[in-house]
Amino acid sequence: MDNKNKKKKIALLLCSTGNEAFAVGNVIIGAKKYLFQNLKDEEYDVVFYTDKLEKNDEKALKTIFPRIIIRIYKPPFSISDNKADITYYTAFAYTRFEVFDMLDNYQKILYMDTDMVIQKDISNIINLNEHFYISLYKNGTIDLKYNMNKKLFEKLNKKYDLNILRGCSGIFLISDNFPRYKEAKEWCYKQIKIYECNDEDILNICLQEFGAQTNILSEYYNCMPDSKIVNDAYIVHSLGPNKFWRGTYNKFWEENNKEWIEAGGNCTYKENTKKRKLVDKIVWLIPNYNLRNKIRGFLLRNIGLSGR
Repeated sequence: MDNKNKKKKIALLLCSTGNEAFAVGNVIIGAKKYLFQNLKDEEYDVVFYTDKLEKNDEKALKTIFPRIIIRIYKPPFSISDNKADITYYTAFAYTRFEVFDMLDNYQKILYMDTDMVIQKDISNIINLNEHFYISLYKNGTIDLKYNMNKKLFEKLNKKYDLNILRGCSGIFLISDNFPRYKEAKEWCYKQIKIYECNDEDILNICLQEFGAQTNILSEYYNCMPDSKIVNDAYIVHSLGPNKFWRGTYNKFWEENNKEWIEAGGNCTYKENTKKRKLVDKIVWLIPNYNLRNKIRGFLLRNIGLSGR
């Protein structure tokens, strides 16, 4: 038996601080219905990277998916190593780079942000065989105002072609035929210090650096809640501040959340929302947008929340 046949077919990789375990449970419930339904237990795993978990949440996750693999994430850098985007997100934004080491054990890995809901069958992605699949931002190209500041763009563009289709790191599928994948994790973490940029910028230049054959996951796999195709989409992504648990209604998310509550999981999003509103009031009077955003991120991070 060759090494390929010893590997499991697929893993679902999820990463989140423990106080958003409810969102992780929601994605797993959807994956059981619409991703893993045709597989045997020995063919797949769910891997969850986190910082810490309340006992109720850990029990709920194991009730929903008894074989879940829970790993504590310790980033190989400190907050002070990065002066830019990590002040807005958290170190957990970079956890997706662990995907490269996981390719030793899986033929494919699907990474998903936890502010997503699976609402239709996506099991066909298990049969996709190119190096890498990723969805694009709606305009298909870099939007400097939203995705990257001009100074960073000019710095990166000296070595990489950034005027090409740009992938959204919120969802991607990677196969173990990704070129030189054993080198990729260390390379990605190194770029954090070099460029002081977010996980998404690094992932996009990684695809060029390693010469990966990159294919597109259509908008149906990464659909915004206000899209015209939302009812037909396979996966809906509550990108931005208006999450499913902060006012954006999605019937599939609500149904999954009922299962989470029945499993004994905590509804920490109610308490988290109150904390966010308080932080927003504190920083609102700061006139400079960039400074306000950094202070907001700092305050949120110090109470265990991300800026998203």
